[in-house]
Parts: sequence; C-alpha cells; structure tokens
Amino acid sequence: MSAVNFVSAFLSSRNGIPTEDVKRFRRCLCRVLASRYSEHWFPERPCKGSAFRCIRIVKRRMDPVVSQAAVEAGIVESRLQELLPSELTLWVDPNDVSYRFGEDGSIGVLLDGSLATKPESSSTWDIFDSCRNEMLKCSDLVDPVSTVIAV
Repeated sequence: MSAVNFVSAFLSSRNGIPTEDVKRFRRCLCRVLASRYSEHWFPERPCKGSAFRCIRIVKRRMDPVVSQAAVEAGIVESRLQELLPSELTLWVDPNDVSYRFGEDGSIGVLLDGSLATKPESSSTWDIFDSCRNEMLKCSDLVDPVSTVIAV
C-alpha cells in the first residue's frame, strides 16, 4: 500500500529504527488501515468517505491509526515524533493516494489510479490484497529526504 510504504520510509531513514521493527510497523499499519477502512472503502465512489480515510499528523500529534500501529509494533510514540514529519496529511482513497507536508505545501501524488487500468468491480479485501502485494514487491518506493526537498 502506497500510504504504508510512504509513512514507513521515514522510520528507516537517517538514524531510523531497525529494519525488523519497520517491517513489523508496516504489517501493523496495513492491518489497522484495513480494519478501519473496511466499511469506508467505495471503489465505485472514491470520494465517499475520503475525510474518514485522511491520515493527519499535526504539530507532531500522531493520527490515531499511526499511533495504534506503533503501539502494536512496539514502537514508542516519541520515536515516531522524531522520525515522522511534524505536519503531514495523507489522503488515502481507492486508486489514489496523495500527501502534503504542512498546511501550505504542495500536494504530491503517490498513487494515481487514473493512469492504470481499473478493475470493473473489486471487493474491499481484493483492493487491500492488491495493496499488500504492491507493498511486498516495492518496499522502498519513496526516498523521504528527496521527497521533502522536492516539495
């Protein structure tokens, strides 16, 4: 899942946490998001439920889904605050994942489903399986340092 890879990439950056802990965090975040979004995922109407699926870090205050995944992975929140951006918004929608640093930053696109062929019908779990498979194939899609500089 693009959002999971994006957030996790910060944890393994400069002086980050050990690789096994990052992998555990990825699995936990994927599980937390799948659970949270299971009743709020509408591939036929991607904007429906968009606000519910938004992940926010504001003034180093972690979004509950990020905090929950960290607790389940055994990572203390103070460590997350050191490694994650102090201000981050992630919009996680079917076939579209975007992000913004700060309140006035440019919006970056991690996944643009309009460029790919979309299945005619997919269940929520098919989408999450697809995202999980994408995550396993591409563990380091984003270099957080160059992304911060580019925005």
